[in-house]
Amino acid sequence: MTSAATYSPLAHRLLAIRGPVASVYYDDSHDTQDAAERLGVLERDVARELEQQGAPQALIASVTRAMNERPATEHRSGRALIVGPDGVAVDEHLVVPPVTPVIRASELPYVVPLVENGSVSGPYLVVVVDQVGADLTRYQGKSTFSETVVGEGFPVHKAASAGLNAWGDSQHRVEEEVRKNLRAVAERLTAEMDDHSLDFIVLIGQDRVRAELVSELPHRVADRVVQPGVGSRQTGVDRVVRVSVAQELNNRRSIHSRRILEQYDAEVGRGSGLAVAGLAAVTAALRDRSVATLIIGQMHDETVLAGDDLTLLGSDPETLSDFGIAPTQTLRADEALPYAALAIGADLVCAPDHLRLTDGVGALLRHAPIQG
Repeated sequence: MTSAATYSPLAHRLLAIRGPVASVYYDDSHDTQDAAERLGVLERDVARELEQQGAPQALIASVTRAMNERPATEHRSGRALIVGPDGVAVDEHLVVPPVTPVIRASELPYVVPLVENGSVSGPYLVVVVDQVGADLTRYQGKSTFSETVVGEGFPVHKAASAGLNAWGDSQHRVEEEVRKNLRAVAERLTAEMDDHSLDFIVLIGQDRVRAELVSELPHRVADRVVQPGVGSRQTGVDRVVRVSVAQELNNRRSIHSRRILEQYDAEVGRGSGLAVAGLAAVTAALRDRSVATLIIGQMHDETVLAGDDLTLLGSDPETLSDFGIAPTQTLRADEALPYAALAIGADLVCAPDHLRLTDGVGALLRHAPIQG
């Protein structure tokens, strides 16, 4: 998940959940002959584990139903399910399937695997183009919108019977008609970019056609174009194209995370006060609503305290009492901190294993803490 905060519909669904919550991450690949049998065994294992963790039967039944409702994929794939008393809140694809299932029943959703390996992003467009026009599909969360753009240019192929003297004119006329069609596609892509603030555009088609189309685009749109060099309009958005899109999502998440971590290291080096680590400092920044990005490391079994408001957290009872909050609940830090961060519109980023953070958590702040 490049940025959970920027994809606000997902954040809103997560914040609306009231416990108990089941968070389940698993490999739902259907690329072997025994895949159906394996997923059936997994379904029973998930139900048994949730029951052992104290999940009510109604919640377990909702999880089981959700696992059966979506058709299995035909390639390597992971799945994230977060289910509350009112039903499924999150059902998303994981770019990297978990090695072993992650199964939790708790008061708050567990989103760390979704942050680390989810394919959630802002809206993006997949464009499959040829000389005649293009098929456009906009992806925004679980929603898709498709349309076909057909240019008015014709013909787009040179007549086989054209004589030697007419060949040059025929070629020129065909090339102009193709450009007319690609200009129509370019106008539609530009409108999509302006209307939906697309993260990126994946462009599929023959090399020459793709190059012509990009040349017709304004720079602000062309800069968002990704060309994986696979697929064609004849094959459409097939498995190869889907894999390339997943790789692009993964690459963008990695680039974003690397930039955040470089910024964190720089602020630590400057001693600016804009980078903090540890439960005490991070929960204080969350209460102050000053966290811009929560950096999630290995929190293991660390816990935090809360009262009735699960977004106001403390690392010890005295701190919460100072704010007039009776510490009535003990929550897992790796669930509560991301939840509180989403509530204030903060970004979520997973730290690499080599980054050692106090208590397994850090944050970039919008402003330095007031000393007093």
